[in-house]
This record gives sequence, structure tokens and C-alpha cells, in this order.
Amino acid sequence: MEAFFTIIEKVAVMLLMISVGYIATKKAVLTEQGAAEITALLLKLVTPCLIISAFLTSDDLAPREMVLAVVLSSLSLLLSIGLSYLFFRREPGDRKKVLRFALIFSNAGFMGIPLIQGIVGEKGVIYGSFFVVMFNVFCWTYGYRLMNESGKLNLKTILLNPGIIGLAVGLPIYFLKIPVPAVLGDPINFFSGLNTPLAMLVIGSYVARVDLRSFVSDLAVYRMAALRLIVSPALFLLLLFLFRPERELFISCAIQASCPVAANTVLFAVQYGGDSQLASKSVAVSTVLSIVTIPVFTVLAQLLCGLL
Repeated sequence: MEAFFTIIEKVAVMLLMISVGYIATKKAVLTEQGAAEITALLLKLVTPCLIISAFLTSDDLAPREMVLAVVLSSLSLLLSIGLSYLFFRREPGDRKKVLRFALIFSNAGFMGIPLIQGIVGEKGVIYGSFFVVMFNVFCWTYGYRLMNESGKLNLKTILLNPGIIGLAVGLPIYFLKIPVPAVLGDPINFFSGLNTPLAMLVIGSYVARVDLRSFVSDLAVYRMAALRLIVSPALFLLLLFLFRPERELFISCAIQASCPVAANTVLFAVQYGGDSQLASKSVAVSTVLSIVTIPVFTVLAQLLCGLL
């Protein structure tokens, strides 16, 4: 029970930071353009630094567990993709693709990594970085085609996504034991520390731009949230139990799979002509509800680890 309340406290802290982003947007301190610029900064600078920083401070990891991290991350996304085909068939085209995208892609980076860092530690962050890489690969392939049916896949974008850049720098440092001087290591660590507060501010900004009265009336958002926060992570938890990875990998994967809707849902909806209001509602509703569901699945993961 103590672990349950510890996790609730960590999620509540993030919810408080989200509320700061909400208030800042309502008071015009944080504008829509500002939130977009912060998001770009998070994706292009902070995320790679976070992954590199984890490799600088982590203990030795078995290569088998790293490969298993990639496999399990991919299976989580494939499971959600399969689940998405079973629902929202009667929704109009723009709504259907947003709801399916929201169901598939969790906030594994912005929200998952900070939670893993607080609950599992730096070793968990390395495992979590593989999830972020596979998230980006799937997001810029399957997710891109889902939201932009007429668009062509960009191999450069797929290969140079922030997760892969972070691994491309961090893995050689980790395996070759390359010494990193403080003049380089300290800035990387400082930038990685920006991940949680900036990400929560951006999510709060998305929430602030949604008409609160529309939250109650759109039942499809709640169906999607139930699938994203309960059904998909529950199925994945059973899969994890069958694979039986080590404790840190087990819990890290469970946390990222149970995270709310990815902030990328809003970005993709805006960029490719989707229903941006629906995307914002999906992020907001699932983020608020996740304060209950994430602790539940994290504790379940810890309990199942005790049975392995």
C-alpha cells in the first residue's frame, strides 16, 4: 500500500505541474506558439540529452535485456494497433484517425520517462529509452500514414528521430566506456533535468485550449481513454508476465504502456488536418484519469514481479 501512495504522489506532482501550464496559458503567459516551441525543444534537445544522461550514470546492463526491451516495446505498440482496429468504425474519418492514434500511442516519453526515473531509477530510464525509440519509429511510420494518408514516408525523419539520436550517442559511450568530461556531461545532465517540468507545462497548455463543457458530452473520448488506460496496459501486463523480463524492465515497460495519450496526438492532428480539439480532449481526459490508473498498473507490475 505504501508503494501505491508513493506512485500516486509522483503522478499528483506531475498533475500539479500540468495545472501550472493550464493557468499560465489561461493568463496568456504561455501562448500557443510558445507551447509549440517548447515542444520542439523537448523533442530535439531534451529527449536526446535525457537518454544520453541515463547511459552516463547507469550500471552495466545485459545485452539480452536491451534486445528484450526493444521487442517488448514493439509488442506493446503492435498490441495497441491491433486493438484500435476493433473500435471507432462508425466515427467520421477525421475523428476516427485521431481516436485510433490516441489509443495506440502513449505519453511514454514526456510522462513515462520521468515516472520511471522516480520509481525505477537510471537503469529503468535506459530501458525506457528503447521504448521511446520504438515509439518514434512507429509514430513516424504507422502513425504518420494513419494521420496523413496521402503523405509519403520520410526515411530521414524515421532514422533521425530524437530517440535514435540519443541512443546513437549514448550506446557507444556506454559499451566502449568512453570517459565524458564534466564540461560536456554536466550540460547534458542539466538539459535532461528540464524534461519533466517543460513536458508538464506543454500538456497543461493543451488542456487549457479545450472547451471544458465539451469534455462531458464526447463519450468517444472516454471509450478511448478506457482502452488506452485500462484494456491495452492490462493485456500488455499479461504479455510481460509470459516473457518474464527482469524487474526493472518489467516495471518500466508497464509504466510506459499505461501512460495517457501522447502529446504527439495534438501535434499530428494540427499538422495533418485532423480534429485538433478532439486530440486535445483525448490528451487532457486521459492525463487526468491516469492519476488513478498508472499507480494501479505500477503496483500490479511490482506484485507480478514478486511472482517471477
